[in-house]
Amino acid sequence: MLVAGLATALWLGEDRIIDLFVTAANRHLRTPVQVQKLELSWRADFPRVSILLSNVRIGGSLPLDTAALARVRRLHCSFNAWDVLSGRYHIRTLTVEQGAVQVRLDHRGQPNYFVLRPDTVTADDEPLRFDFERVRVRNVAVSYADSSMRQRYELQAHDLTAALLIAGDTVQVRATGPMRVEGLRVGKDTYFRQRELTVNTALAVNRATRQVRVQPSEVQVGAAVYTVAGTAGWRGPTQLALQLGGKNTDVQSLLALLPPRFSKPLAVYRSEGAVYFGGTVKGELSAKRYPQIDVRFGSRDASFVHPETKQRIEHVFLTGTFRNGPQASARSAVLELSSIRGRLGGKPFSGSLSYRNFHDPYVRLNVRAELDVADALRFYPVAALHQASGQLRIEAKLAGNLRTFRLNPARAAGEASGELQLRNVSLRLCKPNLGLTQLNGSFLLRRNDVAVSNFMGRAGLSDFRLNGLFRNALGWLLLPRQPLRVEADVAARFLNLDELLQAGSSVAATNSAPRAAKRSNNYALQLPANIDLDLNATVQQLRFRRFHARALSGAVRMHNQVLTSPGIALAAAAGRLQMRGALDARQRELLKVSIVASCQQVQLDSLFYAFEDFGQHFITNRHLRGQLTGTAEADMYFGPQLQPLTNKLEAEIRATVRNGELNNFGPAQQLSMLASREQLRHLRFDELTNTIYIQSRTVYVPEMEIRSNVQRASVIRVTGTHTFDQQMDYHLIIPLLPGLRRPVLAGADGGLAKGPDLLLRVWGNEDKFRVAYDRERAVARRREAGGSAPVDTSPAPAANNGGGAAPAARVPAVRSRQPTPTPPHQKKPAQPQPGEYFEF
Repeated sequence: MLVAGLATALWLGEDRIIDLFVTAANRHLRTPVQVQKLELSWRADFPRVSILLSNVRIGGSLPLDTAALARVRRLHCSFNAWDVLSGRYHIRTLTVEQGAVQVRLDHRGQPNYFVLRPDTVTADDEPLRFDFERVRVRNVAVSYADSSMRQRYELQAHDLTAALLIAGDTVQVRATGPMRVEGLRVGKDTYFRQRELTVNTALAVNRATRQVRVQPSEVQVGAAVYTVAGTAGWRGPTQLALQLGGKNTDVQSLLALLPPRFSKPLAVYRSEGAVYFGGTVKGELSAKRYPQIDVRFGSRDASFVHPETKQRIEHVFLTGTFRNGPQASARSAVLELSSIRGRLGGKPFSGSLSYRNFHDPYVRLNVRAELDVADALRFYPVAALHQASGQLRIEAKLAGNLRTFRLNPARAAGEASGELQLRNVSLRLCKPNLGLTQLNGSFLLRRNDVAVSNFMGRAGLSDFRLNGLFRNALGWLLLPRQPLRVEADVAARFLNLDELLQAGSSVAATNSAPRAAKRSNNYALQLPANIDLDLNATVQQLRFRRFHARALSGAVRMHNQVLTSPGIALAAAAGRLQMRGALDARQRELLKVSIVASCQQVQLDSLFYAFEDFGQHFITNRHLRGQLTGTAEADMYFGPQLQPLTNKLEAEIRATVRNGELNNFGPAQQLSMLASREQLRHLRFDELTNTIYIQSRTVYVPEMEIRSNVQRASVIRVTGTHTFDQQMDYHLIIPLLPGLRRPVLAGADGGLAKGPDLLLRVWGNEDKFRVAYDRERAVARRREAGGSAPVDTSPAPAANNGGGAAPAARVPAVRSRQPTPTPPHQKKPAQPQPGEYFEF
């Protein structure tokens, strides 16, 4: 009967109760509130009775502000059911469900949350009054944005419960519950990103003095507990006086406070032992000023572990402080780490760090350590290294202004000294895919330069020893795009260029790889743009594919990706070679090599073998003997995998071959009418001199005279062309009576005419070639000898039967070394049929 009576009373008095609620709310509110539906409910907060507001919108207090302060799906204001009998309603519980609250401060620091009238007084005899004793917030997103200070905080209250006690001008609040911090953004950095935490706080708000006193409160993140206590006042600019502390903290909980750019590199590590911090925040917080911050932190006998590699740094002691100074600004801020010591892999390290003036930083660093390189790599993996071993000892002191150092490291006034020693260090690099082993040496730091003493080791099968000076080494190591100049003497017992050039290649040997790249074995040569070299090099042995050299010495310079040498001497192919030139690698897709080389007494067969018969099979190292002396000038071009671009090659070669032999050469066997096959199988000549030109993938051989051991062909004159596609067109003149001369009128031959000659032409390719009588040239010579009109000597297409032949090949104008005729128009001669041979 009692329940039925209460229900009836509520049903009959629902309109009156709602009217009383609306009247009381309007008396306290200074901003408009929109409600879609307002009703009484038993179910929302049973056994209390609730005034249920659905889809509530509360406007902000900023003038001309159209954005809402809050949007709530459901809001319950509950009172005791027995209040119905007395006719006086006391709203004691407030529940907010599923909504969003947006607190904002404009650029002048004016807030939008002044929605309550401060001068409203509720009389004791009012029929409805707000006496909140309990506030509950469920699934409500709260955001705070301060445009003047570039701050934005975003929270999600899962189920936050607050108890309120109002005594005069003082409101006491105690709140507990879980919540999620999406992020606390200050400037460009976001702290507490996506962290679940539990809040347990007690506040006393004095509305008269506009001050909040924070009783010792806790914020729990995992097992770590952060404490805060003090006061905050907002009469005028915000005034803070807070004490901060931490309990059960570790590396993970401390990193949770930091922005990702600070925490991400260290987020994987775990800590054990005592890690502590505490501090104070005092002073004005506004758009113009910051409070003074004084934080102390450190560790006592702590350990830090990489969870994947299980490598540990143990017995770590550290004392640190951070203060933003009397000016409470970045200019007066100081970060100090002192008394750092610990052990990594049983080996000790120690040091200290001072970082002053965050606006214009001045840094002082001392470090001393003995490390096992493998232990250091397991604790702090480096993506560029597969594995490492050996011992490292370092002792260094650095001090100076960072801004000045960044602007001009070479001239920055600062202090830098120290020494780095390597003992049997081995490194396996990822790129290039190469192993550096047996590294030993000393590096002495003096200001910005490093003096290198007896730095030796092996790179794959190659070895090296280096002594010299690295200028601007500190700037190159610590800053991007800084130049490094190396002035050193380099010595090696053995260099394997084949391995070193393959190690730098990034092209995989797949079916889709270009054929040219496969032929070049995926070589690659990349010269760094910010490194200059000035080296004096000596190499006992050098190998590249079949090429073997020894006793190499010379100077090497590099600047702006151009490698030059004024002179390099070496022994190869049983002779001596000297060269000078330049390699231009500024275009990665097109490497240019300009070279001037000379050789003395180089064995022809060894030379052809070392250079793999220059990519052809017509005349090989098995065919040639003799000693080569000469010079060459060439411009060569290569692709990114060092594949030769033969269409761009230009060269001029001046050569003399002494004691030469041509053995088992196929075309020579076709001249059996001149000598026996045994003589033709081993053709010998005392000396051969000529200048050969290479251009447009064609070798031009001007007319030269060969004196051989064949009695009937003791003097042979040869001219012709040979393309890189192995298309040849040679013309031979063999005097049938080499001693015969007869006087004639002065002519092209200086007053002497030769005896009868046998004119031959050899053309085709290395697999299908033909030797035939050169009829066209013979006709041209007879016309010239008879004094007839000049005959057009432009080349004519060669017939398949060999009846016509082009005149002697003319050499091209190569690199303007000397005036020469323009090369003839090139047209591939007709291909001979298999089995064809010499014919008249």
